[in-house]
Amino acid sequence: MTRYDVLIIGAGVAGLNAARVLAQAGRRVAILEARNRIGGRIWTLPISLGHPQRPIPVELGAEFVHGLPPETWSLIEEAALATYEVEGSSLRFDGSRLMTADIQQGSAERVMEDMRQWIGKQVSDLSFIDYLERRSLDPLTARAASNYVESFNAADQRRISVAALAKQQAAEDAIAADRLFRVEAGYTAVPDFLAARFTAAGGELMLDAPVKKISWKRGAVTAEVGGGKQYLADRAVITVPLGVLQAGMIEFVPRPADVLFHADRLAMGPVVRVVLVFKRKFWNEDLSFLFAPTEMPPTWWTPMPHEAATLTGWVGGPRAGGLLRLVTAQGDAGALLDQCLITLAKIFARSSADIRQLLSSWHMHDWQSDEYARGAYSYVPVGALDAPEKMSQPVEDTLHFAGEHTDRSGNWGTVHAALASGATAARQVLGASSPR
Repeated sequence: MTRYDVLIIGAGVAGLNAARVLAQAGRRVAILEARNRIGGRIWTLPISLGHPQRPIPVELGAEFVHGLPPETWSLIEEAALATYEVEGSSLRFDGSRLMTADIQQGSAERVMEDMRQWIGKQVSDLSFIDYLERRSLDPLTARAASNYVESFNAADQRRISVAALAKQQAAEDAIAADRLFRVEAGYTAVPDFLAARFTAAGGELMLDAPVKKISWKRGAVTAEVGGGKQYLADRAVITVPLGVLQAGMIEFVPRPADVLFHADRLAMGPVVRVVLVFKRKFWNEDLSFLFAPTEMPPTWWTPMPHEAATLTGWVGGPRAGGLLRLVTAQGDAGALLDQCLITLAKIFARSSADIRQLLSSWHMHDWQSDEYARGAYSYVPVGALDAPEKMSQPVEDTLHFAGEHTDRSGNWGTVHAALASGATAARQVLGASSPR
């Protein structure tokens, strides 16, 4: 049986980045990935429009490069990937008419900035909804801020930590996260590049290899995959999503009780995103974002300035759970499409039938029911601000945990947080003395 220096559990970008660093440093590394593809919660579908133009990339998972994080941009530049910055206008639908979204956006941003200053003077944490109640904001401003927090963070405002939100805001400001970019070829190009560099350095990538059990002692790890096949190594880097850890899908013998305790202090947020591909645009040519807080889905965007005629509908947090329950009750994912068309018909004052006739295809993936994700991405509940860093501490220099949920900087839920966590775990492995 082959023995490796390091086993990487999961081929999302955290695992791929850790694996690449370790393989290029001369370690013998194997990645065990449960799916039949790499990328984890990055998943790009190339959709043909039936004419000679190249397929358009439809993102089922992560889509935007938020700001200028060096972890992401160094890879984009190394891989020579073409990118473009999001442009265009933002509109708001108030239930009866479309208007500029500047006022709503500005009020939510002011609430978040005031929150950062307020929490810095406090000695205890509290939930975002408790914060809003203490600040006695006017209802419209409070609603705009709540919609922003729940949508962006896929979080329940009754649970998410104000201290964590303040740390997140500071982290975003440091990388100009209000600027949004896309990878021209689709976000999958990033994990594809990492995998190519990993295998070129001698690493081994095993797909369709779901790890069921990890038995370990200091300096020795045995990972058992479906079918009973075993892989041996000196160390392991576990990069599966937080939801997978919380569901106990991997049995640890013995249990790294401290790490799993802190994992249970965090939360995995639900998201529903639906990408509608149309034969032609029926909206303003320069439309970028559309906010419809009274509708479902409440947030929409186009690929502006890209010319593709696509609209992406988005809802995060508790409202996403409600929409998924509607689909479940109907027993047909088509109910989700129907809801999207009804909303667009109302916003653009057209009939649902007319919009349906313009539809070429539609695409979504339910990350909540995906057994290898169990949610969209993580957030930090009240009182758990220390949990991500404690999860990232090595267990007897043998088990290392990585992923966006272990980020130390406040960038939870992002690709750059996952990349950074993978690099951190790799440095821990390389810097540790032999545990034998």
